[in-house]
Amino acid sequence: MGRPPSAGLRRRPGQGAVRRSQVSGAADDAERVARAIAGDRSAFVDLFRDHGPSVAKLTRAYGAPPSEVEDVVQEVFLAAWRRLADYDRNRPFRAWLFAIALNRVRDMARRRRVRAFFFGATELDEGVTQIETETVDPETEAHHRLALEAVSRRIATLPEDQRTALVLTAITGLSYQEAAASLKITVKALEGRIARARKRLAAD
Repeated sequence: MGRPPSAGLRRRPGQGAVRRSQVSGAADDAERVARAIAGDRSAFVDLFRDHGPSVAKLTRAYGAPPSEVEDVVQEVFLAAWRRLADYDRNRPFRAWLFAIALNRVRDMARRRRVRAFFFGATELDEGVTQIETETVDPETEAHHRLALEAVSRRIATLPEDQRTALVLTAITGLSYQEAAASLKITVKALEGRIARARKRLAAD
């Protein structure tokens, strides 16, 4: 695969991202993956620009402080780059990518818990801070930040399987099919987890 497109990945996720339909998005992803496997690093940078914001949201939903979000996102995409030759093209790229992302953010969360146990409260306790947004309006940004903090605190009380199902669909925006594929479960099983999560949150 050659060296990773590190220069492109240093761009902050969210800049230039465009909303795409699931159908056209999947087609674009397949074409870009093929180009990236063939050695076109710019195609992989395009994948980063499209999917980086969703990975960043996932990272924040698992409690990453601002100083760690960009690093985790880059770790996810560098891992994807290194494993791209093994990617099954019959599988949706987003589902494959988020399977990698889930492993990384869970590792991050475990590391933070261990560090907090040994070293006490520091920057680790900053928690989720802000949603990546196209706008630079401070009032709107503050509103998004507070909303995500409140939602994340409630979601954090859920069992891990329910929490992950809800984060993937409600926060990162994956379809049920993509989220189920990422978790390697059926859509019906995913729906069950989400229903139980919503019932639990409604009862709180």
